[in-house]
Amino acid sequence: MRLGGGVEGVNILDTYRYAISALRERRGRSFLTILGIAIGSGLIIALVSLGEGINILVTDRLMMLGANNIIILPAQGSNIQFTDAEVQKISRIPGVTVVAPFYSVAAEFKVGGTSVNGRILGIDPLQLQVIFPGIKILEGEAPTPSSATQIGVGYKIAFPPAITASSRLYVGQPLTIVIPTPTGIQTTSYTVTSIYDKFGASLFFDADTAVIMPLPGARKLLENQRYHAILVNSERVELVEYIISELETMYGRNVNVISPSTILSTVRSIIASFTVFLGVIASVSLLVAGLGIMNTMIMSVMERTREIGVLRSLGMTRREVLFTFLFEAVLTGFIGGLMGVVIGVGLSLGFSNYAGNFLRFGPQFEALPIQPVITPTLLMGTLIFSIIVGSLSGVYPARRAALIDPVKALRTE
Repeated sequence: MRLGGGVEGVNILDTYRYAISALRERRGRSFLTILGIAIGSGLIIALVSLGEGINILVTDRLMMLGANNIIILPAQGSNIQFTDAEVQKISRIPGVTVVAPFYSVAAEFKVGGTSVNGRILGIDPLQLQVIFPGIKILEGEAPTPSSATQIGVGYKIAFPPAITASSRLYVGQPLTIVIPTPTGIQTTSYTVTSIYDKFGASLFFDADTAVIMPLPGARKLLENQRYHAILVNSERVELVEYIISELETMYGRNVNVISPSTILSTVRSIIASFTVFLGVIASVSLLVAGLGIMNTMIMSVMERTREIGVLRSLGMTRREVLFTFLFEAVLTGFIGGLMGVVIGVGLSLGFSNYAGNFLRFGPQFEALPIQPVITPTLLMGTLIFSIIVGSLSGVYPARRAALIDPVKALRTE
């Protein structure tokens, strides 16, 4: 502010200094107001970034099944028979490249003196890549497709969690499988020909706790000629919807048809809606903090009425008073927004590992690591939103300050 027979005008630097001085004079109240803005903006960044991280994680996990895969399951109460005849029938649908029937049942595996729970996946070992794209053999060779005595085991079966020298499984060793069958509990030993590397959980199976058994062995063990499900692989992702419609026409309500691509679109839609909901909740807290700015500014105007009268008597116009108090509110929003950016990034990184526990596919699965998606757009958008909230919250108090009568203000004690 340049004084010399009056106020010639208010420049940005003068306004900034005046606003900083006002905040310092009421540092306790100002700090709480700024903290409210910081917490609100920090929550927006944390919740939105974690929501986007979950979206990417779920997308990647579903895509591990292959976006062009379709799984057919018998509907509840259906008498549908999945046999080799049905496999041939499905393979004649245009666009279908692979039809992989399989068995899937929970079982207990005895490794040395250790028992491990998992699932038997009875499938042609040559088609395993369709269900677990990119899975690799760590030791040994895949079981022979026609064998009824050979098996491959997942990583956690070969290396149980509480591993000891006696429980470590090697290629060539026998593995005992305990499973309920129509004729009672059956215990059978099989020769391990391969150990698969770590893969993780997919949509339906945890490859690391699975035992891969060729179809002849699974058929004999389970005493069942009917497959539990069929996996269909399409030539292109664009053909998935067409093949699904053909399968539904073929079987009607007797089957449930599941595709990662359709699940993906549904899940992403749900996650996106949930992320927006969380963002709205955080935005409400920021708006509440804006009311705190308004309250603080109104109290400040009431306390500085005489000061405003002095400034007006020295020549400061109503517009300049309005601008000065409005700038104080903007500065409060800006400082709170900057603090919120730091808080939001810290919360995102701090809660990312903890949030992964909510995405376990089961108690035996590991927590899925979530990487929060913190983008410059999110940070800048939140900062700008904080400034806007501060600005709007300061409009009424600033206007109230500008309308104060200087004569009455000077008489105020």
